[in-house]
Amino acid sequence: YGFNCGSTLMISGGAAQVAAKVAVTTTISAASGCLMAAIIGRIFTGAFDIGLVLNGILGALVGITANCPVVNPWAAFLIGSISAWVYYGGHVLLLKLRIDDPLDAFPIHGLCGAWGLLATGIL
Repeated sequence: YGFNCGSTLMISGGAAQVAAKVAVTTTISAASGCLMAAIIGRIFTGAFDIGLVLNGILGALVGITANCPVVNPWAAFLIGSISAWVYYGGHVLLLKLRIDDPLDAFPIHGLCGAWGLLATGIL
């Protein structure tokens, strides 16, 4: 989680404000991904699925990584929330296509990463 903030590589010359913004947007995205994944799990499975929630957090973290220094906090909330939907959609699609991805690496890293790149330009 700290890799986004640490990627600024310094805290002098105004970089501390960038690192702080990165920490805020990363945290907001992860939290909104967590909440949205919990809601998605409750709606579609009827229970709170911890695996779905944790992967929703990971998807939100991947989704915010490309754009964390350039988006506002409200956009980070949307990116995290939409990342949870992107992850869940990819998870269900792989199950329907009978593609074996036991760790859901493609929905998390591939699809949520692609969403994060698109979100940079959209938001």
